Order: sequence, then structure tokens, then C-alpha cells
Amino acid sequence: MPVDIRSRYWVQPAYTAPTENGPTPTLPVRPNAVIAEQDTVAHRLSGIENVEYLAWRYYGRSAVWWRICDGNPLAFPLDYRPGATIRVASPGSINRVVRTRKF
Repeated sequence: MPVDIRSRYWVQPAYTAPTENGPTPTLPVRPNAVIAEQDTVAHRLSGIENVEYLAWRYYGRSAVWWRICDGNPLAFPLDYRPGATIRVASPGSINRVVRTRKF
């Protein structure tokens, strides 16, 4: 999947990770985003759905697939298989900051 120019990973350099099939270009590990439970929808993957398709379905643009990945446990985006449940943030909560610290 291509990395959109608006993605936080656009400027990140790719590095080569060793795998059993030989070296593979990868992106750096990303931190998990904090998304409030009430702002998410649990979507169970079926058939040939992937995070790129879910981004198109929920946000209207497949290029923002990384937003879905940010709200789920660390996993390679193409490793999600049918039957897996993925949390999808509601479109209105994408850029909202959740404050957990109290003063």
C-alpha cells in the first residue's frame, strides 16, 4: 500500500528488515494512538476486506488506511485476516485529542 503524502509516515525512511524470505523494506514502528472506546466501531473482517478497503468505506478515501492501523494493536497492515475484529475510529474523532491527565 502506498503511503499518502499527508501520512505521518511520509517522511520516514524505509529500512530493510530480515525475514525468512529475504530482506524486506519496512516502515519504522509507530506508537499506538489513544482512541476513546465510545468513538470506535468494531468491524469484523470478512472475505477480502483489508484496512485499505475499510478506510474507503468509513472515511471515503483508501489512502488514510494508516489511521485505522493507528487505533489497533501493532500489526503489519496486510496481516489482518478474515474473522479479525478491527477498531475503526468514527470520522469525527480522527483528529480529536483525548486528554487523560488531570490537573
